[in-house]
Parts: sequence; structure tokens; C-alpha cells
Amino acid sequence: MAVSSQCYLAGEWQAPHSSLEIDLCDASTGVAFAKGAASSPEQIETAIDAAYQCFESGAWSELSPTQRADYLDKVALALHDQVEAIADADAMQTGVIIGLTQLFAKVCGAAFSEAAAMLRNLPSEYSFLENNHTVLKQRLPLGVAGIIAPWNAPSGIACHKLACALAAGCTVVYKPSEWAALSSHYIAKAIDAAGLPKGAFNMVLGDGACGAQVVSDPRVAAVSFTGGAKGGEAVGRACGEQIKPVQLELGGNNPMVILDSADIDEAADAVVAGLVTMNAQWCRALGRLVVANSVKTPLLSAIKSRLQHIKVGDARDPESKMGAMVHKGHYELVKSQIEAYRELGGSVLQVTQVPESEGYYLPPTLIDGLEGRQTLEEIFGPVATVHGFDELDEAVMLANQTPYGLAAYVYGESEQAWQVAAKIRSGVVKINQISIFNFSPKLPRPAWGKSGLGDEGGKETFEFFRGYRVIGERA
Repeated sequence: MAVSSQCYLAGEWQAPHSSLEIDLCDASTGVAFAKGAASSPEQIETAIDAAYQCFESGAWSELSPTQRADYLDKVALALHDQVEAIADADAMQTGVIIGLTQLFAKVCGAAFSEAAAMLRNLPSEYSFLENNHTVLKQRLPLGVAGIIAPWNAPSGIACHKLACALAAGCTVVYKPSEWAALSSHYIAKAIDAAGLPKGAFNMVLGDGACGAQVVSDPRVAAVSFTGGAKGGEAVGRACGEQIKPVQLELGGNNPMVILDSADIDEAADAVVAGLVTMNAQWCRALGRLVVANSVKTPLLSAIKSRLQHIKVGDARDPESKMGAMVHKGHYELVKSQIEAYRELGGSVLQVTQVPESEGYYLPPTLIDGLEGRQTLEEIFGPVATVHGFDELDEAVMLANQTPYGLAAYVYGESEQAWQVAAKIRSGVVKINQISIFNFSPKLPRPAWGKSGLGDEGGKETFEFFRGYRVIGERA
């Protein structure tokens, strides 16, 4: 049986009872290798009940921080042995080049190691006198955590959420994306090998219907979701109806502001990186190129020169610098969005050669000539719109014009760039740099506007899964 067709329920591997009417394909070739797998409603119920019973029994939630840390370290060691398998699975299904999926696969074990270290360094619970009261202040696990991971960086994002939830003392029901569930098998295998109490970790498979059953169940106390805006709206609505905590990371139409003081070569390299890295299928990819009109022509010329030399190809070829879209449906969607902008009067710049293949390849694309109000929504692919400006206030307006606020980039002389960055409404603003990773693992990854709800980060996600309890007695 294919590894993508295994659920993990109450400590046991189980074949799913259903299937999805979707073909799972190698993104680089377009060749189908399986039908999507789906847990039945009864299997999902088994997972939720197992997680709930485990939490209520205290078998996981009442372990000491050190005991939970010992388990997480075992998971980390097991994941280190799965790096190559995880990286290969993610490269095949997502189209992201192997060099990057190897980095994300290494993040998996690191996430559990860092969560274990955090547990070992927690301040001890303490009591103190205040206004003649003895007070105990605690941070306690919320209960069953529902975790829904995306398809674009499926293993690294999932392990970040899983490690934080388990470290907090929550039990887990985890649903990977139906489009990229291969690597989830290796994650579940590592957790299984660590020997966690039965029901502490459960994995179900399926599409939005599966996720909806998990999210809407009142036994699920908190939900962490990374994915598209529509899915996030549905998750947020369901959690709002039950007044349950929800963490949403939903993407963004991220601006890059190029000031007239910018180094053109550095700025051109940054634009290319924003269009090529992860095939621009990442939430902090470039969406809007906001460039000073005085340097627009030389910048576009430098970008075009670089894009002509980008090697697009099979994600598992170490020579490839860019791969394919994740699946045919997404490929067709991004193509249709490019054509819609063309019909609005946009000038489409595409100079990169892509393979003659059944794979889902799109060249990096810039679209010039549209007004800012015409390009407000995110395109989750290698497409950015170009908007010129003459005054800094106009640049800031264009950067802040969309309803999103996840990431932004400013290129230019340091003092001027800081002045502009300080006016941009975005969770993270990087000056003269662009990268898939944050400044530091210790810093939060905030989301503003439609980009999400609740900050992410090692400490932030860990604390999301915990709540305060204060007990006091008059002295």
C-alpha cells in the first residue's frame, strides 16, 4: 500500500475507508501515481475521541515538562533519519526544488528539538504574596489541538505546529493537505517510534470535509491552520461559532519597494528570488513590485537579463533553480489569473524558458501597466505586478493598498529604507534582503489584516496552545 494511504488512529496504523476524486501527480512530470486518500467520518471520530480521552486521562497532558521533552527528543532523532525520504516526497508532490525541501525536512527534527529545549527551560510554577493573597499562576494545555497543514511546505510547517502543540501538553489530531500527504507518513512514523501515549497523536487524511469535521467538533479545543484565504475563513467561522482559539496563517500579496537609492543589481536579484524561490508558492513571496519611476527601466532590464538564465526543471534535479506548480488545478488557476490581468491591459513579461513537459511549469512573470486597485488579491505563484511611483507617500500607499499584511521588503539607502519600512502595515518588513526564513527562529512571525490571526513562531505557537489558570488563597 502506498505510504500516502495510511491514517494513524489511537496508536494504530489503519487504511483509510474512502478516497477522493483527485489524481495525485508528480508535479514535475504530470504523471499520476495514486488517488487521493480520505479517512471516513467514523475514522475521524476515532481520532478525535482518542485524542480527547488521552487528554482527559492526563496520560500526556499531566506529564512533567521534562517527561514530554524526553519524548520530543525521541521524535527529533527519528525525524533526522527520515530527512531524505521527506525531502524527496515533498519535492515530488509540491514541485519545490530538492535543495529547499531538504532544508525543510531538516526543520522537522529541529522543531521538535527546539520544543524540547523550551520545555526544559520553562520557569517553574510559583506562588507569591500579593495583597495578603497566596497566588499560583499556571500555563496549562488547552486540550485537543486540531492541526491543518498546507501543501506548499507540508513537512516543516506541520512539524512546527505538532511540536509546539505536543510540547504544550495538548493531544493532537493532524490533517495534512490532500495534495501533499506523502511526507506526513514519515512524520507519523517518527512520532510512532517515539512511543507517545496512545491517542496523544492522531493523523487523518482527506480534503476540506475532513478538516471541517475536525475543526467543528466541540472536543477540539484549539485549531492551528495554514492555508488559503477561503479555507481560513471557513476555519475561523467554525471556531468563532464555538468561541474556540484559532491560529490562522493565510498568505499575502507582499510588496517589495525599490527606492531610487537602491542598488539595482541587489534589487534585481531580490525580485528574481521573490519570483523563483519555492516557485513563488510561499506565503511571503513577491506579489507587488513597487518601484521608483526613476529606476524602473534599468531595474526591469536587469531583472529580464537574470530571468533569461534561470534553469526551470524537475524538482529532484540538483541543477534546477525553479520547479513546477503543485498540481494541474493550481497551474490552470495561476495561468487564468495572468490572462485576466492581460485582458485588463497589463503588459506581461515572460522570458524564462520552461521544459516541454506534462509537468506544471510556469515561467516567472511580471505584469506592468495596471493600477494598484486592480491588483489587490494574492496570486499564489511566480507572478508579480509592477507599480511605479514618484513620491515616497505614493510608495507607502501602494505597499499598504492590499488587505493583506504578512511580509514586505524595502530596498534602498538604509536611513531612507527604515523610514519607509516603518510606515508599512506588515507583520515582518525586511530591508535590503529577502529570504524564506525569518531573521531569527526566536522572533515572531506576525500576520496583519487578511494574512491571518495570531502570531506564529516557536514561543508564540507554543503559547497559543496554552491558557492561564490563577488560583489564590487569602494568607
